[in-house]
Amino acid sequence: MSIEKRKGRRRIVQHNAIVLSRDGSLLCSCMVKDVSATGAKLELEAPNETPDEFTLLLSKYGNVHRKCKISWRSKTLVGVQFVVAQVKDSV
Repeated sequence: MSIEKRKGRRRIVQHNAIVLSRDGSLLCSCMVKDVSATGAKLELEAPNETPDEFTLLLSKYGNVHRKCKISWRSKTLVGVQFVVAQVKDSV
């Protein structure tokens, strides 16, 4: 029996997405296998060649995207955490 460590509840999906480098260039396509508010599991052809941080483009027109940081890798899958931008308090 494994203990669930995720903060958000995952939803199983089969959704095509695009992996973009930090400079916005296209790296590869992928399949989102599951997703939550805090992260996702992605199926990739070459997970070991995917950078540790990237942008995941979830919509055709680019209006839905998430900055991601890889948490784990396997032969065909990666687990990512969605990186939330820190808002600085104004003083």
